[in-house]
Amino acid sequence: MNDQPSNSSQRALSRIIMVVGWVVILGIGLTIYGLAIKPRLSGKLMEQTSSQIRYDHQIRLAHDSFSGYAILRSPAVQNLLKKKSIKITFIDDKADYSQRLNKLKNGKVQMAVFTIDAYIKASSKTGTFPAAVVLVIDETKGADAIVAYQKGVPEISRLSTPSASIMLVPDSPSETLARVMINKFSLPSLPNNWLKPANEPESVYKMLKSTKPSEQKAFVLWEPYVSQALSLDNVHVLLDSSKLKGYIVDVLVAERRFLNQNPDQVQAIVEAYLRARYDYAQQPDGLVNLLVEDSKKYGQALKLDEAKSLVSGIEWRNTMENYAHFGVVSKTEANNSELLDDMIAKIVNVLDKTDAIQDDPLEGNFGQIYYDGILRSLYSDNFHPSISNSELEDIDLGGEDTDLPKVRAEKQLVALGQSDWQKLKPVATMKVRPIQFGRGNARIQRNSQRSLVALADDLKSFPHWYIKVIGHTRSEGNRKANQDLAQQRADATAKSLMKNGISNSRIQATAVDQPPANATGGQAQSVTFMLLEKPY
Repeated sequence: MNDQPSNSSQRALSRIIMVVGWVVILGIGLTIYGLAIKPRLSGKLMEQTSSQIRYDHQIRLAHDSFSGYAILRSPAVQNLLKKKSIKITFIDDKADYSQRLNKLKNGKVQMAVFTIDAYIKASSKTGTFPAAVVLVIDETKGADAIVAYQKGVPEISRLSTPSASIMLVPDSPSETLARVMINKFSLPSLPNNWLKPANEPESVYKMLKSTKPSEQKAFVLWEPYVSQALSLDNVHVLLDSSKLKGYIVDVLVAERRFLNQNPDQVQAIVEAYLRARYDYAQQPDGLVNLLVEDSKKYGQALKLDEAKSLVSGIEWRNTMENYAHFGVVSKTEANNSELLDDMIAKIVNVLDKTDAIQDDPLEGNFGQIYYDGILRSLYSDNFHPSISNSELEDIDLGGEDTDLPKVRAEKQLVALGQSDWQKLKPVATMKVRPIQFGRGNARIQRNSQRSLVALADDLKSFPHWYIKVIGHTRSEGNRKANQDLAQQRADATAKSLMKNGISNSRIQATAVDQPPANATGGQAQSVTFMLLEKPY
């Protein structure tokens, strides 16, 4: 009788253990079903009830919402690549260039877009360049600008004061615009801590609005904030990217292993891009409409007038211009277009001299970061971007054209009369080491000849400004003799610049009876170089 309660308790315990065991087994089963079986069944059901488009090649491309990349993202490019069973998946990293570089390095993306300066800066931090440039996409021509209040900063030279500052978004093309300014223009009193960082352009714009107009502060913005800034009373442009050549340039890069193993896929993408670029440019408002549609998917939706402003501020490179940049065609066909090697060299120089990077990470071998094989292959195949109407589903073409688009020449400045020269307004004074002459004569010394060659190269990057070469005199001695010597030295210097490729219509040589600011000794009889523009 005494054993009955004990047996009953054991049976109850056994039942509890059995129930718990079944609950555990059921839980494990449900977990396995939820994690493994159900997704497979759902996936199979999805596959069985969907139209399947299968691609032989899927390429991941890192990008951001900049409208200059709209052609690359366009339906036209996707349609052309679909015919070759290639699909591009775009990975938006919000312009995080370090992340973009790491994904290339780790093989998580096969291609990416960069500005040249951003690629150099990001790669210099790691010491590796995991991708090669295969195409020049565009150059911004006004989409980035440095603005200020006219009262506080009427011209660039007024930033040469210890209280001056420049607010911008770091690691952006706008930062490079500011660095070009402080590297190429004479701003001896600009403080070392001139850069005031902001997280986004809206913050820069808000700071501009809250700044006193009398303060020596500049603000670097890009569209649409440039247009918004210029709508404020007394705000004007000090410098924008339309005045530069070869500094703010967007490129397409391919990860080196992927490029080496799959050159045909890279070529197909480059070819599709160049065809689409040609076709959109041929259509009335083709690029404007593309940017409006692209902005609905990437970034903030653009209004029609904003899209038109952006199109005027972006210069998309055509097929022949890419051939020219990569050195594929003759100098005559290139029409004095800048080589990619030279672009990289001068960008590295600006970044190095303004301490954005530590020394030259390429050690002068600028060809390391671009690959001309894709464009050379297209050139040898007589590639032409014009295609028949049937090859694109979303655009209407006007027929085929047998001539390749030409390399666009820079608009030449017209020669001015003396009265017109007097109407020009100053932009900035070029930064250059004092030009040295023989004692009491206008013979330029050899080391200064090299300085003038470098100056001529810099002036070619600012093709829209006139140049006044100013010979200076000392206060001591015969005033007439000093004035004559100053004019002779200005004339000799101007001739040297013309010999090195600067059009004589851009240059005026003159003399003044005062030394340059802060000049001592022989520097008081040197020459300076002032950039000028027409008043608007």
